[in-house]
Amino acid sequence: MPETNICKYYPHWFRRILDFQALCYTERQELRFLAEAMDQIHKNLFVQTMDEGTTAQWEAILRILAAPGEDLAFRRLRVLNRLALHPPFTLIFLREKLDLIFGPGNYTVEVDYPNYTLYIESSVKNQQYFSEVSALLNIIKPCHIVYISRPRVETDLLMAERTASAEVEYNYVQGLWRLGEKPFVTVTELEVLKLETQTSIQPLFLHQTALLAAKDIAAARVNGSLVITDLVQSASGNVGSVFYRVRREQAAEITLLELLDKDGAVLTSSTVYLPLLDEATVLRHTFAIKEGV
Repeated sequence: MPETNICKYYPHWFRRILDFQALCYTERQELRFLAEAMDQIHKNLFVQTMDEGTTAQWEAILRILAAPGEDLAFRRLRVLNRLALHPPFTLIFLREKLDLIFGPGNYTVEVDYPNYTLYIESSVKNQQYFSEVSALLNIIKPCHIVYISRPRVETDLLMAERTASAEVEYNYVQGLWRLGEKPFVTVTELEVLKLETQTSIQPLFLHQTALLAAKDIAAARVNGSLVITDLVQSASGNVGSVFYRVRREQAAEITLLELLDKDGAVLTSSTVYLPLLDEATVLRHTFAIKEGV
């Protein structure tokens, strides 16, 4: 923020006096503090830009108890979410609130009407977001509807095809091959016929790749220690999926999910948060195979 030079408004003979120079410096600092305070007052009129003190005041009004360690961005989002809770409450309204919390496309909502159950499948990375969604549902859902949270881990895998003409050069003739000195054949790319940015991979190949990737997963590891090998692998279109169950006696809450291959190597690792409230919880990992670079 540019500062105003107060001394330029004084007569020239005052500007040479040290006392007035010090006075100008102090007034310049005070005017800068005043301008910053006025700018913050304007920012405090909007939830998205208000400071920590104003956020604390809104939390007191809305009876929100902030937990230690919560960042200011999440506290602002929570205040904005609570201020927008006005009936009527519909599925469209719920999706609008979940768009605000998770972002569009980062969750799915499923209603089991015969069993009066609401499922929300999302990527909850910490307790703050899980608690906020639970508080939201306790306010807007009917009392006879049961809310069940399903964690979801999503990964995108990109494939690209490149086609080029090449020249093959044989480095040895029969009987004169010195093992390890040179490769037997050297392939030199001459001309690119098709770039990676041009689409060419067909849906069938994407589906087969997704199924192959799902079948390559041999186990899931929960919280770094609990290994589960009873998996269900499948693929629908270009999206591969892995399902498995975690029982409540196996873990009180889930904070880390890993997928392993048959040799125990970690293929994916995701930080999540899910307290296990039911006897058994179904976990799903999905990975979309897409063409791109």
